[in-house]
Amino acid sequence: MASIKDLKSDHKNARKRTDRSAGLIAESLKRFGAARSIVIDEDGRILAGNGTVEGAKAAGISKVRIIETEGDELIAVQRTGLTEEEKVGLALADNRSSDLSEWDNEMLRQLSEEQDLSPWFDEDELTAFANDEIVEEVTDSANNEETARKLSDRFGIAPFTVLNAREGWWQERKRAWLATGIESEVGRKGNLLEMSDTMLEPDEKTRALKSLMKDAGTLMSSVQLLPGYYEKKKQGLDDNQIVEEFLASGSKQAGTSIFDPVLAELAYRWFSPENGLILDPFAGGSVRGIVATKTGRQYIGCDLRQEQIDANKEQGAAITPENQPIWHCTDSRNIDRVCKGVEADMIFSCPPYADLEVYSDDPKDLSTLNYQEFVTAYREIIQKTCLLLKQDAFACFVVGDVRDKKGNYYNFVGDTIQAFIDAGLTYYNEAILVTCVGTLPLRAGRTFAATRKLGKTHQNVLVFLKGDARKAVAKCGECDFADTDPAAEYGEILEP
Repeated sequence: MASIKDLKSDHKNARKRTDRSAGLIAESLKRFGAARSIVIDEDGRILAGNGTVEGAKAAGISKVRIIETEGDELIAVQRTGLTEEEKVGLALADNRSSDLSEWDNEMLRQLSEEQDLSPWFDEDELTAFANDEIVEEVTDSANNEETARKLSDRFGIAPFTVLNAREGWWQERKRAWLATGIESEVGRKGNLLEMSDTMLEPDEKTRALKSLMKDAGTLMSSVQLLPGYYEKKKQGLDDNQIVEEFLASGSKQAGTSIFDPVLAELAYRWFSPENGLILDPFAGGSVRGIVATKTGRQYIGCDLRQEQIDANKEQGAAITPENQPIWHCTDSRNIDRVCKGVEADMIFSCPPYADLEVYSDDPKDLSTLNYQEFVTAYREIIQKTCLLLKQDAFACFVVGDVRDKKGNYYNFVGDTIQAFIDAGLTYYNEAILVTCVGTLPLRAGRTFAATRKLGKTHQNVLVFLKGDARKAVAKCGECDFADTDPAAEYGEILEP
């Protein structure tokens, strides 16, 4: 037996008790008595259970029973005399007090300099500690909702590994971006996805699409992608009239992928400094360039097709005349020469998904190559582009795996990751972008019944790091969406 006064608190304890946590421990000890064991060393220094000891002092418990062990046996404290209600209360109090504690970031930073903490914390957690971010587990739904709201105020949306482009905030912000006049599909031929004719003509399936859009409540997330949408809005047509006109005219669905401006905005705000330079080796349409300049960045993009470059420049001059993006018409295998001397603060791109979309009949166009030839050229472009990226900076590629002619995946995502690793970067983040279903419900049933192939509604957002994470994050600076009004910043939000 010993006195609790003989125990020494751990001066290297990295766990902080909030007032609520400390109060809960003391209350539990008063109600149910002592039950939990603590760990001390041979000098009486508390290695585990600092909170329990402090709570015991507050509850008036003064005695300590010491059992010596070398760690080859478990020590069980048998607590007797409790009612069933008290047993449940003791278990809940024990777990809840841990939930309400916090980490001492300063002590963790000190400990990380003295020893390796990777067995106990992953790299993201250690980075968060280094930047004085709170890392805690929130268990009740009310706290979860409040925490998610605070994260959204700071970062636009909660920075989790699932990015949901279907949610209301995302769709509202997308409409605001599109209202600036961005028409990324201009300069590209229609139906790049080579959808079947039955999916393009306004037959029964197209009429079913209209019904589906209304029934699923997704009209506003899809109708703005119809050709000439904003021109028709200026003429005073509402969305239903635009859909009716679209179907009656015999127009075909665009069938051409358009990059999401909200994803571009999030990537720039999260992973690049304001006034930084964005380098895009697969520029394609105008979206990424215009969003970059609208968010206070510089932008240089490369694309092979002069028609696309001309369309992009025309939109850039109209939408961001004061800070126009730069687009080069070139084969990106020459990016080291075309952009010689460039020092990019971030690489951001959405490359061709192998031969999923064939952009031209130019033999230099990567989308015309077989997959092995494609990967060889793709790796070369990534290697040369990464050499133009500053040290301590991020690169982000948005990709999605595609199937070969036999219906099997190429492993394009894996090849992208390996290409960046071979270029000297580390694989830092990955996220799944959940996209709108569009016409997928019309196609998925038949396809799945025949092949067991799942309908794809996501893309992969891959983030890579060149250099030191702490320095890269410091360069990016603060990221706060709390006072950001998309309607005021980017254009009027069109009402449904």
